[in-house]
Amino acid sequence: MRPSTLLAAWCLAFVGAGVYAHADVVVPSTLASLLLLAFVPYAPLALAGRELPWRVVLGLVAVAALGLVIAPVALSDDLYRFLWDGRVTVHGLDPYAYPPSHPALAFLRDAHHAHVNHADIPTIYPPGAQLLFALAQLLGHGPSSPRLLALAAHVTVGWVLRRRGPVGASTAWMLNPLALSESALGGHVDVFVGLAVLAAALDLRVGRRLRAVVFALAAVAVKLVGALLIPLAVRDRRALALGVVLGACLVVPLSRAGHGADEVGGFGHYARRWGGNAGGYLVVEGFVTAGLEPFTERDGRLQLTFARPLLRSLRRGPLDPHAAFATEKKPIGDVATFELNVAASLLSRALVALAVLALALLLARRVGRGRVDPADAARTLLLVVLLLAPQLHPWYLLWLLPLELALGRRVVLLWTALALGAYAPLDAWWSVREWSEPFAFGVWQQLVVVVAWVSEAWAPRWRHTSDTDVPTDSSRELSPT
Repeated sequence: MRPSTLLAAWCLAFVGAGVYAHADVVVPSTLASLLLLAFVPYAPLALAGRELPWRVVLGLVAVAALGLVIAPVALSDDLYRFLWDGRVTVHGLDPYAYPPSHPALAFLRDAHHAHVNHADIPTIYPPGAQLLFALAQLLGHGPSSPRLLALAAHVTVGWVLRRRGPVGASTAWMLNPLALSESALGGHVDVFVGLAVLAAALDLRVGRRLRAVVFALAAVAVKLVGALLIPLAVRDRRALALGVVLGACLVVPLSRAGHGADEVGGFGHYARRWGGNAGGYLVVEGFVTAGLEPFTERDGRLQLTFARPLLRSLRRGPLDPHAAFATEKKPIGDVATFELNVAASLLSRALVALAVLALALLLARRVGRGRVDPADAARTLLLVVLLLAPQLHPWYLLWLLPLELALGRRVVLLWTALALGAYAPLDAWWSVREWSEPFAFGVWQQLVVVVAWVSEAWAPRWRHTSDTDVPTDSSRELSPT
């Protein structure tokens, strides 16, 4: 099929999605299906490895994104939280002090406030994200403002890939239906993370470790996942020390979230109990639950008597394991008592975090000895994080997709098409407030991804370019600046 026909079909799918997004009643699965249709003409365009003229790509993106940027909020209501946090910051207040529902912030409430998700929980977003929300607020108090910022970041990633990536990487990014829709419709700041991760990994590859750490810190400032890249600068101890110290400083505000109302911050809730669309994590949690069941009493609770002194010392502190589980089925007065599902969740998350940390240290050691390319190490780390995440929103893939394309890989491209299925449960959630995920959808989705990843090592055709096409020394500058 001719490229012009494929581009016309791609554009038609996006225009259709944009028009449908303005309907009086939007069915999330239908909207996601229209976006999924765009993958049909997109796949041969992306796999062809051809770079379209920049002006043509910009024109296509502008036409496709227009209807989404001005559409009502759809698929994700995170935009209302972005608008709220930005409104609080622009008014000179601490966005980490109170949750949106707190009476101290009642004077800021407007029409958007009623739609803020988890209004009783303080913000989950780090300082860099708060700055982006404030900037969007200055541009205008409406959903289009954060969308335009995210779309600008989307275009910036495409420009960087055009200058420093392999042929075809820029076009594959700019026209990727998930990347474009999560920016132009979702307004998610994750595209900024992807830009920073791309910059950090490419600077690590050419030995500019201090600058790489700066970009990694920029990623940390928006989403904490960027911290995984800092140990990869192990060859430069000053850069590594700077990254550790400043990274810790960026985490401090999140650790204090809710201080004005003496409540657990959003990150505390996220780390302890939030989940959805998981794959590998569900497998881990299944094994942990099975291992704990023999020690569970008839009422479905565990008694960790041996840990009671430690748990008492943590009570009401930021590390209190009970802190985010105020809605347990039965009141628990003993700090050493846990419901089975709570204990399994906490232990599984701890095991996953330790596994990721161990992998990060192992890869950092191998990078330090020159055995592993740091950009490939960064890719491996982020892939493992996504595969083991308890909560996997489709827009999380934007953390890795730019680097994936810069390295000439295909696995995450496949994942971006599969990920749109995660929106299926929204139909019931919006209508009757029931969340029911398709049976093991996350597990099967990630199984396909793992198979593709394993196949990549055995089938060079999965790669857009060979490893030699992207040199690892300074003979070809891969830095985005």
